[in-house]
Amino acid sequence: MKAKDLLTVWGAPDNSRLTSKQFSFRLPVHVAAKIAALCEMYPQKSRTQIVADLLSTALADVERAFPEVEGHNSHRDPESGRVFVEDIGPGSTFRVLANKHYAEIEREMGTEDPKPLYDQDQHWIVQEPEQ
Repeated sequence: MKAKDLLTVWGAPDNSRLTSKQFSFRLPVHVAAKIAALCEMYPQKSRTQIVADLLSTALADVERAFPEVEGHNSHRDPESGRVFVEDIGPGSTFRVLANKHYAEIEREMGTEDPKPLYDQDQHWIVQEPEQ
């Protein structure tokens, strides 16, 4: 989600699941003031919804900014000719750790066999065949 999409999201109903644990953070004064302003502008959304959407957007931006780092493992798809090279960069590490924590949180919430947050295919950098 991009920051500009938040305005559309905040005008729509919310169907997100919340964790069973509550998180508490102290914020810089200017950040707290901006969140309060958004809460006043969008009274149909709770502070939790607004902060969650802002964090989700920021996390997506950070994730997109992670550089891909090619590892040594690779394989070629015989049908398409595409080469898949293992991504050993921070984005791959982030996805592995996010999957681990997501599974832990889901189990705490009663899900016995949670599906991963990220697909295993996201550990590979796709290189298209040369034309």
